Amino acid sequence: MVSSLSRRTFLKAATAATAVATFGGRGFAANERIGVGIIGCRNRGPQVAESMLRTRQFAIVALCDCDDAMLAEGVKALEGKAAPAPKGEKDFRRLLEDPAIDAVVVATPDHWHALMTVMALDAGKHVYIEKPASHTIADGKAMVAAAAKHPDRVVQVGTQQRSGRHFAAAKEFIASGGLGKVAFARGSFITERHEARIIPDDEPPAGLDYDMWIGPGPMRPYNRELHHYNWHFLYDFGTGDMGNWGAHWLDVIRWLLDLDLPTSAAGYGGQYVVNDAKEWPDTQTVLYQFPDLTLLWELRHWSRFMPGGGKGNCCEISGDKGSMIIDRGGWSIYPREKDAEREDKLASELDVSHAFNFAKAIRGQESVNAPLIEGHKSATLCHLGNIATRLNRSIRFDPGGETIVGDAEAIALMARAYRAPWRLEQYL
Repeated sequence: MVSSLSRRTFLKAATAATAVATFGGRGFAANERIGVGIIGCRNRGPQVAESMLRTRQFAIVALCDCDDAMLAEGVKALEGKAAPAPKGEKDFRRLLEDPAIDAVVVATPDHWHALMTVMALDAGKHVYIEKPASHTIADGKAMVAAAAKHPDRVVQVGTQQRSGRHFAAAKEFIASGGLGKVAFARGSFITERHEARIIPDDEPPAGLDYDMWIGPGPMRPYNRELHHYNWHFLYDFGTGDMGNWGAHWLDVIRWLLDLDLPTSAAGYGGQYVVNDAKEWPDTQTVLYQFPDLTLLWELRHWSRFMPGGGKGNCCEISGDKGSMIIDRGGWSIYPREKDAEREDKLASELDVSHAFNFAKAIRGQESVNAPLIEGHKSATLCHLGNIATRLNRSIRFDPGGETIVGDAEAIALMARAYRAPWRLEQYL
């Protein structure tokens, strides 16, 4: 066994070394389309596929969903846009075996992200992974380790703000000293969220392979109200709106301010107002400590406004010269001096630019704008906030070791067991 593993490791390393010289894996002719398989067809999968098609760099070879109804929706969404029409599959492993597929888009519930990414890398595919990159801190570490073993494969995280020109301009403005000494930042998602009704469990519909949908997660009864989209708000499958939107705004803040990981997170909240079938909070406040800076996350599912009537789905970055409010619609500067002129920057396109950057990275022409290591760290920020909130207290964190310090209860929430027969270790 040791000899066999050593030989396989050697061959894979040799292959990777050769592949690096040919543009991130196999070489592509200038006019050759990159074959893509889309895993997950309800929402983000078809949206990312359409953005990829608009770049004229990709060919959508296959769509995959373990639910016939969702697979049909994916086919309909791309009807007349992808030629030839992509084939349909219910088992994502068929996409990993297909030599016509060079890259996969993982647009599944969070609990599948790590395993599908690692399996795809092991199968020789490039990966576009939706945010949050991982479902747990341990999953994220495994993903980063797998990517390091496959340097010829490109991994792009779907935090598309990193490909927006107005976000890049904001970073340049801050780096030039436009806000002065930055000491505070805030990310928020404040909205009137839809209700997840409390209804009895049911039998899965005939066209759904529910065992595959559950995959490495713990088996639980099917509930039609908690299946599509509302999985975001279940501990076993999603990460709440901290992972759904915090993965965007906390990532933007980390990027704009060149932040790594915090030394502590204090989180408080719960189901205080809505009291529906969701498990993750409807009210959440998390304070992170960085050197010379505090970062605040605010989430409310029952309101419309930030303090002062501001926007509720955005970032605020404040320095001693002024403050910036930035979202997908642009950014505005509020100078500290009363008579100083306010500056504004309009929105820029995000999704197509992000897909185009992925194509250029696969062709060896650019680096990815949202590399896995950064997606992992931003997801870690989300996980720390969620862990602290579940415990309703503060936790200490070692950024170098990427681990919670001296807190067995919190450390236990950094990982989860996989349901047999799914295993992550065999692909690492």
